[in-house]
Amino acid sequence: MTLVLSLLGTVVSVVVLSTLARLQAARAQAEAAQRLAAENQLRLLQSQLEPHMLFNTLANLRVLIGLDPARALAMLDHLIAFLRATLNASRQAEHPLATEFEHLADYLALMAVRMGPRLQVRLDLPAPLATLAVPPLLLQPLVENSIKHGLEPQVEGGRIEVRAQQQERSLVLTVRDTGVGLGTADTPAGGGFGLVQVRQRLATLYGGRARLTLQAVTDGDGGVLATIRLPMP
Repeated sequence: MTLVLSLLGTVVSVVVLSTLARLQAARAQAEAAQRLAAENQLRLLQSQLEPHMLFNTLANLRVLIGLDPARALAMLDHLIAFLRATLNASRQAEHPLATEFEHLADYLALMAVRMGPRLQVRLDLPAPLATLAVPPLLLQPLVENSIKHGLEPQVEGGRIEVRAQQQERSLVLTVRDTGVGLGTADTPAGGGFGLVQVRQRLATLYGGRARLTLQAVTDGDGGVLATIRLPMP
C-alpha cells in the first residue's frame, strides 16, 4: 500500500509539474505574440502617420529657405530631433514619459512653424511622473488628430494642451484642443486611423485595463478632450 501511494504521489507530481510547464510555455508564447503585435502596430502607425507630416514639413522648409533662412534652420533642427526620436521609439517597447513629451515638443514645434501664431501649446508633465514607462508614440496620434481635425480647419487656430496626472492607481494622459469640436465634417465622432491604432495598441498591451475616450468640451473654449487611462506601473 505504501509503495502504491508513493507511486501515485509521484505520478500526480509529474502530471502537475508537466501541466504547469505547458501553461508557462503557453503564457510565454502569448506574451511574445502580444509584444510582436504591438510592435507591428507601432510600425504600421508610423508608416501611415509620418510620410504625410514629413512631406508637409519639407514643403514648408522649401518655402522658408528663401524667405526666412534662420526660421528654416530652426525647423530643420526640430525635424532632425523628431525623426531621431521616432527611430529610437521604433526600437523600444516602452520609454519614459518625459521622452514622450520631448518627442511631442519637437513635433509641435514643427507644427508651430507651419501654423505660426494660430497654434498655442501647453505641455504639463509633473516631475514625479516623468520617469514612468509608457509605450512610445502613444500621444502623437492624438495630438496630430487635434491639429488636423480640430485646429487647422478653424481660421483663428487655437490651443492644444497635453497633460499627465495620476488619479488613484491610474496614469491619465489628456490631449485637449480648442478646435471645431466633435461631429463635424472635419472631426468625425469616431476619430481617424491614428485613434483606431491607439485603441488597438492599448487593447494589445493592457487588455481591459487601459482605454481611450473622446468627448466634446462644453466650456467657453469648446473643442475635444482625448483621454488615455493606463494602469500605474
